[in-house]
Amino acid sequence: MNQQGRIFDVNVLRAIGCLMVVLVHVSALYYIQSGSWEDVILFINQSSRFGTPIFAIVSGFLLFLQVKKRGFFFKKFFSSRINKIVIPFLFWTAFYLFYLWIVFGSNPFDGGIKHFILEVAFGETYSHLYFISIVLQFYLVFPLLQFIKSRSAWIVLLVVSALIHIYAMKYMAAGQFEGLFGLIAEQRSFLPKWLYFFIFGGFLAYHWEAAKLWTYKMRVPLFVAVLLIFYFAAVEYEWGGYIGSNRISNIVNLPVIVMFVMAISEKIARNPLLYNLISRLGAMSMGIYLIHPFVINMLQRHLPADVWTLSLFPFWFAAVMFITIGIILMIQKLPFGHIILTIPSVAIKKTPKDSEEEFLNRTISR
Repeated sequence: MNQQGRIFDVNVLRAIGCLMVVLVHVSALYYIQSGSWEDVILFINQSSRFGTPIFAIVSGFLLFLQVKKRGFFFKKFFSSRINKIVIPFLFWTAFYLFYLWIVFGSNPFDGGIKHFILEVAFGETYSHLYFISIVLQFYLVFPLLQFIKSRSAWIVLLVVSALIHIYAMKYMAAGQFEGLFGLIAEQRSFLPKWLYFFIFGGFLAYHWEAAKLWTYKMRVPLFVAVLLIFYFAAVEYEWGGYIGSNRISNIVNLPVIVMFVMAISEKIARNPLLYNLISRLGAMSMGIYLIHPFVINMLQRHLPADVWTLSLFPFWFAAVMFITIGIILMIQKLPFGHIILTIPSVAIKKTPKDSEEEFLNRTISR
């Protein structure tokens, strides 16, 4: 499959990921406003908790794909990550700290300088920034992982990362470790709790063509599996209460969801409207991730509680998306907007007109 096709698959995953994250946070606002879960809102909240792991998979996939095609150059990698991730992370951390101080009078230094540094480093200054911390931690180990190029070695690494994930989520108890490492291990952004998703992204980068062909052939069973996953995502809550985005079952859930997206993206790409819309949304996904909590909080503070009704949920979800995208477009027009919010360029092209048979033949021939 060509590079354009891969990038569109990535944009579909990014778009789905950011929509899911926004759904989680808008539905959580409904819970905050009412003090209890309505069944529909609970289902939306729990069945949308795949967005953050999807972002992790995409991050791993893009990094390893780049190494596979162009090689690894540490200096270039380091400067690129500083510009694309570290600077935006520090800016939005400062933004939310300032917002909390001005609006709520929250002093980030109340717990002391060590507590402040820990919160900043692990993205706990505002609820969603923890994922950027996870990405930054992954960058620390990536220079070692990029030496793994054998497909069989990637299978072993995937299994090992799954075992690490299970241990970190199920068997690593709070207070098990002492000192600084103990504090780090208790963070929700502790890398071993998320490493599997990055590794799966790398696994896809080295097995893409074979995986793409297999998913296309298995698209109907994958569709059924995805329906079951979304159903049991809500059932899990009934069994065990609150379950986070890196739940153990996501070792299976996320590969199935990602492979189903791979199976249907070729058909989506044939519709010019969907192709362009998803490409733009995918390019803005990280901006949407960073900004939408601010929009939600602003709406919560300035609107009466009785507007958050079930019938208006689609409206408020759309409102959060439109306002967030509007802010992104305004930031892009600022002189230094590209520094504080990295938005990849999107080439709007006519979508491929290949038939399904041509797609299969092209994939098999590679």
